[in-house]
Amino acid sequence: MPSDMKERIAREFIRLARAGSIDRITVKDIVEACHITRQTFYYHFRDLLDVIDWSLRRTVEELAEKCLQLDSRQQVMELFLTEAVQAKDLIRRLLDSQLREQTERLLVEAVRAWFQEMADRRELLEDVSRADAQVALDFYSYAVVGILLEYCGRPRLDVKRLAGQLTRLMDGSFQKELED
Repeated sequence: MPSDMKERIAREFIRLARAGSIDRITVKDIVEACHITRQTFYYHFRDLLDVIDWSLRRTVEELAEKCLQLDSRQQVMELFLTEAVQAKDLIRRLLDSQLREQTERLLVEAVRAWFQEMADRRELLEDVSRADAQVALDFYSYAVVGILLEYCGRPRLDVKRLAGQLTRLMDGSFQKELED
């Protein structure tokens, strides 16, 4: 079962990443922890970056399925942000490693895939030209990754409020909010 083995390798990488320096994790560490051969690792993945990429894509697919069960964009954004906050320590470790540039690129690609999935399934960009849709997806992907990197590490992040702000911004209804 290749998918199960990929999942096992990815889980072990994440466990090792949470326990120590990502820059010190080697294929040998994962192979030993999973009790598999190097050949098995390389059958499933090209390198450690490929493990990260596969893990992000898998997470995005699972998140998209959960989001499609929700009724409002606000709820979707809240779930997305909640998941990002839960993964913030791992994301921070990846960004603090030598893999920062690749991690940022993979994060943008993963968020873009999530936006694309949401747009396709909910038919959000049907009335927009293909070129405009691509620019919109790029814009929102880079913007949301930037917001995630800036806000998700904050100790008292109000996910519900930030989700509302992002939703209103994306809907074009971002206006001055009167505070009580």
